[in-house]
Amino acid sequence: MKLCLFSGTYEQFVNHIYGKTLKTQLICLSGIGLGLVSYKKEIEGETERFHDIAKLSKTYASVVISGLDTDTYGIFRHSAVIADKGRILGVSDMSYTVDESEFKSGGNLRVYETSIGKIGILVGEDLYYHQAINSLSICDADIIINVFRKIRNSLPQVMMRAGSFTSGVNIVTVADNYIQASDPKGNVL
Repeated sequence: MKLCLFSGTYEQFVNHIYGKTLKTQLICLSGIGLGLVSYKKEIEGETERFHDIAKLSKTYASVVISGLDTDTYGIFRHSAVIADKGRILGVSDMSYTVDESEFKSGGNLRVYETSIGKIGILVGEDLYYHQAINSLSICDADIIINVFRKIRNSLPQVMMRAGSFTSGVNIVTVADNYIQASDPKGNVL
């Protein structure tokens, strides 16, 4: 699988890479990729952030995953959106919260059937919970993508490697200014 991992925002990606030839099957933007997206504004046509991701996936005939924060009529969540060749497949929310903030957990672990295989998505600190990684692995994820906002210490790397090793699946973590992957042996790629 050929990956293009980008540790910045959607706008930074468009300014630096859009229009250039990419021979990739998967484009992944960090947890800050789309910024804050209001479902109300999307539904009313005031914004087109999901359309932007769908268009990007169609332009490159690939799967695109981007982190974002969602505003569901005043309920805020850290989330990730996935599109495949011009079609939005879904939005996954962070399932676990580890601190007191305005962001609430969702309940949405999911493996997506894509044109390049089965992709499990973790959002932020979901990576810290072995049961989340194991659940995606049991549901036949070929790879797990973890979109994270900001990495501040080595804990995400340790948990990613441990999760890869104990669940037998490749995990990729993409955050602001941070990209790392581990294989089923727990090796950093």
